[in-house]
Amino acid sequence: MESQFTRNEGYFKGYKNESLFYQSWQKKDPELNVIITHGMGEHSESYTRLVNHFASQNISFFSWDLRGHGRSNGKRGYAANFNDFVYDMEIFLEEAFKTFKFKAPVILLGHSMGGLIQTKFLITNPNKFQIKAQVLSSPLFGFSVAVPPIKDKAARLLYATFPKVTLGNELSPDMLTRDASVVAEYEKDHLRHEVISSGIYLGMIDSFQMIFPRAHEITLPTFMQIAENDPVVSSPKAKEFFELISSANKRIVIYGDGARHENYNDIHRENVFQDLEKNLKGLIK
Repeated sequence: MESQFTRNEGYFKGYKNESLFYQSWQKKDPELNVIITHGMGEHSESYTRLVNHFASQNISFFSWDLRGHGRSNGKRGYAANFNDFVYDMEIFLEEAFKTFKFKAPVILLGHSMGGLIQTKFLITNPNKFQIKAQVLSSPLFGFSVAVPPIKDKAARLLYATFPKVTLGNELSPDMLTRDASVVAEYEKDHLRHEVISSGIYLGMIDSFQMIFPRAHEITLPTFMQIAENDPVVSSPKAKEFFELISSANKRIVIYGDGARHENYNDIHRENVFQDLEKNLKGLIK
């Protein structure tokens, strides 16, 4: 089995012709294709550790940078509407299926806000593409700490008056990982950012309210990986959503012992990768 990927990168036109970056790590004749959607403030390169773990496996990976993130176009941390991300994902999948002509099963993997984008896409676009299963990593289905009413009101006022203004997201690196080397890497990464627009925040709230009543519409085989006490997203809400989906083939792994938000970049990541490896192929049986 070859242990190296063929690397490719490029751009595609997203919703309203926004120029968006994507990259791929491909095997010649893969058994699986995994398409990654990243979270708020990060970018596709953040999944290099995950991808490298699978270098000896016959799996191809594809990922893209959200608008306003990484090497994609747009003001950092800004989208006019949360649904812009969902429309971009639909366009990326259409481009990916057309360009790469997948023969092996396709699995979606969404982390944090990427998990919310992925979930909303699957609910609003059932059966549009030949998606066989999904992985949800620390999905954003609620916040770990309630947003104070005064901040919520401020966001709504800002959206009505200065919608392009972005504010700090109040996330610190130690909420993401306990690995000091990863924290140091993040601090030097000019492609990362720590801001969010009011439109994205309010779109998250609307999306939370939309996905739970329709969770039963999710029938895809699903594997979820979450921290027991995630300091960023609500672990109880993730577990609640997991129970609500109608998937006959579903499994959840919960990491304790102080696990942070980014399981794939935390100190226990080798165990997390092994759990993912054990479950990926089981999702399509």
